[in-house]
Amino acid sequence: MKVERRNPTGYCPRCRQEVLLTREEINWGVAILLLCFTGGIGLIIYLVIYYSKAEDRCIHCNARVLSRAPQYSLVNEPVVSISKQKSERIENENPKYCPFCGEQLESANVRFCSNCGTKV
Repeated sequence: MKVERRNPTGYCPRCRQEVLLTREEINWGVAILLLCFTGGIGLIIYLVIYYSKAEDRCIHCNARVLSRAPQYSLVNEPVVSISKQKSERIENENPKYCPFCGEQLESANVRFCSNCGTKV
């Protein structure tokens, strides 16, 4: 049985869209110090802690992301998430770039990004 790993996504308040997520960059200064002064044990512990953290950064602007898009509502109007509106608009248009990773699409009628595999 093959387990399919989904690309983690979240809502970036700075980019105002659903984006792919990444981890915060490794602090190489700390990594080198841990390697030198702890004989490599500290570096191993640092890497275990680093990779156990959740991916919570936007791949475009490196801002911390929200788990889901904020929902806005006006009086007597149904609540519709921004990500749903944006995805509906993207589906109606012929996108030239992937909305998640920014890779240029091969043609306007492709269904999945060839770089990240996300449905466009």
